[in-house]
Amino acid sequence: MSSPVEQIKERLDIVEFIRSYVKLEKAGVNFKARCPFHSEKTPSFFVTPSRQIWHCFGCGKGGDHFQFIQELEGVEFPEALRILADRAGVELKKEDPRIRSERTRLLSLLEDATAFYENNLMKRKDACEYLKERGLAGVTAKQFRLGYAERGWDNLFNHLKGKGYRGEEMEKAGLVIKKDDGSFYDRFRARIMFPLFDSSARIVGFSGRIFDKDAEGQKDADSKYINTPQTILYDKSKMLYGFHRAKESIRNKNAVILVEGQMDVLLAHQAGTEYTVGVSGTAFSAMHASFLRRLAETLLIAFDRDSAGFRASERAILEGFAQGFDVKAISLPQGKDPADVICGSPDAWKGAVEGSRSVIAFLMDVVENTTKDQREKLHGMRSHVLPYVARIVSDMEKAHWIRTIAMRLAIAEDAVWKEMQNISKEQQRSAVHFDAERKYIPQSRKDIIEERLLGVLAWKRKEGAGLYSACKEEWWSDARKALFTSLKSNDRAENHYIKKLALEAELVYGDSEQIEDEGKNLSEELRKEYVRESLQALVSDIRRAETEGQKDIIAEKMEKLKELSRELHN
Repeated sequence: MSSPVEQIKERLDIVEFIRSYVKLEKAGVNFKARCPFHSEKTPSFFVTPSRQIWHCFGCGKGGDHFQFIQELEGVEFPEALRILADRAGVELKKEDPRIRSERTRLLSLLEDATAFYENNLMKRKDACEYLKERGLAGVTAKQFRLGYAERGWDNLFNHLKGKGYRGEEMEKAGLVIKKDDGSFYDRFRARIMFPLFDSSARIVGFSGRIFDKDAEGQKDADSKYINTPQTILYDKSKMLYGFHRAKESIRNKNAVILVEGQMDVLLAHQAGTEYTVGVSGTAFSAMHASFLRRLAETLLIAFDRDSAGFRASERAILEGFAQGFDVKAISLPQGKDPADVICGSPDAWKGAVEGSRSVIAFLMDVVENTTKDQREKLHGMRSHVLPYVARIVSDMEKAHWIRTIAMRLAIAEDAVWKEMQNISKEQQRSAVHFDAERKYIPQSRKDIIEERLLGVLAWKRKEGAGLYSACKEEWWSDARKALFTSLKSNDRAENHYIKKLALEAELVYGDSEQIEDEGKNLSEELRKEYVRESLQALVSDIRRAETEGQKDIIAEKMEKLKELSRELHN
């Protein structure tokens, strides 16, 4: 019987699997995408169906299903095994020691806590009525597994303790707080509970909204929302509320709607705009933008059209432009958030989404509608519009908006360009730069030839069979000689490096109908590189012999030098 790992790979096609996380485009017989593990503007991440592997030529990462999940979720192999087994419907034996880990234990703890909160909510008709008044349907609450934390100090603690969990485990999961005397009390009390899911739909934390009816006397009643603190499972800088249910819709729509609160997300999904997500406990970050850019090209942000409140979303706009998003504004009535609009009329919300337009055009209208004074408009465009134009990746699009601003303000276009260039310099001085696009470049021409030839041999075993006898082992560098020998002996135990080279060869030579000739050309180039190295070594020997006055050795080496020179040019 095949192992769980083999069963998972048999059941999960790697293209369809990765497509559920990343927007893939056809590239010959392979697929390409912007890498999910580093920031890039042009796709260097490739998936090859024939080998069931992926590789990024930008950051150098690659592997199979398991390496992808380990990199994406930041987990070790046992947890990746569990995630993929659930996805593939492969049963893992509970006694298997590889799947036991602290993370697994805490995930189970959070699942039990969620069930406890869900059961509490079913008993609290007043809390259910409150959610109903906010426009939330029961089916939506169940889909997102909403619950309720009662007023008591240790209700959850006692429940989980009865199920065999320790207080220290509950503390690590962010559910309880430890007092000075060593005892524990519940972090969430008198709150409607919103479970926070990771991209694999596992519960990793909670956000709790105070329920006013039970709030009196609560120590933290002044905090409308409190969230799980940073834990080994919950990282707020990576969390996007609702993403686990939104990702398919985001990919299909090629767009994502960004909102602020949990209720905004829930009601947006309920209204049929399932491609909506929200940040949870933190501002929208470059990591969030990069994460979403894998799946979509358009970022829609909801704004109050009659105010300058767009500054609250400044970070989202800037990060969106930095990642190359087409950033659009969803215009809402004054003083209304998405939940308010949807609760009043789902159709009005859908109309606002369908009527979204470029955020630059929206911001220009806001500035123009705020004042009639020309100087104030100039200042407003400089402060509230040009910083966003400066972040647009496309030079053509920048030029379009510069021209539009100049026409609206009735000033020279050159003046707007100069102002934007000054803003760009200011942004560069204040920005923190990361060397995200780490390139793995071979050190010499011979390195490139060896890697290309190994790739061809691994990719086209049949067509490359004749190359083994023509290609001598001494031509190879010590770093790759063993790999050539391994392929020559038809060793199927290929490492990821060989698989990566095979994929690269397929991308370079995929359209060639004469792959055998390509291989012969590479082999001939490798021979010449070997001869050149030998010539360089001979020249060094001759210089050394001249220094030491060894005339016989010089004569012998010179004859060899002539022979190798003829061989190089044959």
